[in-house]
Amino acid sequence: MGQLREVYCVATRKSQDASRKINRISRAAFHVLDYLIVLRPTLLFPVWTLVLLGHYHGALQSPSRTDTTLSRLTISSESTIGILLHLNPRLWGTICLYSMLAGAAYIINQIVDRETDEANNKLYLVAQGHVKLAILKFEAAFLLVAATVWAIVWFHDNVPYLMLIALSILLGVVYSVRPFRLKGKPLLDLLANAIGYGAIAFLIGWATASPINANAIWRTLPYTLCVGAAFVNTTLPDLKGDRAYGDRTIGVLLGVQRSCQLSLILLAGAILSAWLFKDSIALITGLFCLPFFVYINFNRRKSAIILATRIGILTLSLLACIVIPYYFILFIGTLLFVRWYYAVRFGMRYPF
Repeated sequence: MGQLREVYCVATRKSQDASRKINRISRAAFHVLDYLIVLRPTLLFPVWTLVLLGHYHGALQSPSRTDTTLSRLTISSESTIGILLHLNPRLWGTICLYSMLAGAAYIINQIVDRETDEANNKLYLVAQGHVKLAILKFEAAFLLVAATVWAIVWFHDNVPYLMLIALSILLGVVYSVRPFRLKGKPLLDLLANAIGYGAIAFLIGWATASPINANAIWRTLPYTLCVGAAFVNTTLPDLKGDRAYGDRTIGVLLGVQRSCQLSLILLAGAILSAWLFKDSIALITGLFCLPFFVYINFNRRKSAIILATRIGILTLSLLACIVIPYYFILFIGTLLFVRWYYAVRFGMRYPF
């Protein structure tokens, strides 16, 4: 009997040791994932979407385009949407390197804003010290250098593309870093986001399919206004922390009521310009979002404002998934991965 008890105790200790080892491995794995999630994958959705839509519109305007690469989705008797079936390999490279640039910008922003983010109860990884600042700084620098080298090596023959990449890097840095810190300067924060994530991301995608011309620049307008409208709303949940730490964002400057009015005006401009350019994707997105943006002008609850913003991003992204079906795999895969990570790591439901 004593021998059986001894065998049982030994087996129990081995089981506990194995369990502790698995837990250590699990914790180590999540610490590695922390430095991936700190790139804020859900904020890469707007970046990916605008780059892909820029490529899509550029491909439609490309002189080398053939209709064999397209399928047609009928919206009405006068309107159809082309579906891209074959994608330029340079597009996927652009998605990767632009994600690296955007991720580096997000890291810089989180490092600089960690006190504000803690006050606003957001971005737990940096604000609550789950990741080391020294490693984050190295990660941001590595991403910037690697993406720049990649762009130069692969796109050295596309000068407009390289100029857009350089401008993206510049905006990503000066948006957060003092003494420039465009985030703390009302109107400039709006312009930086609308131009950076609207016009520049769209044109970078366009440049992978067709030369940039006046038509390309004009066609950024609906998306620039859409991004601007969404950005104004994103400043409103953070008013408390931004005010406390002296950041005069567009939301702090205007207050909730006028900010909601401005976002509605920008969305109306996006709808009008989409109609003028016969851009079905931007037009459908704007019209679908319009009731939500009208609603927050009467009910300015934080939850309603967040919902209106997410609806816009989701609608535009899903339309991008329709015209570029391969994007659906990346979109859903990333969404499910982020939800799993936050559920296991923090026991919370995010992003939905």
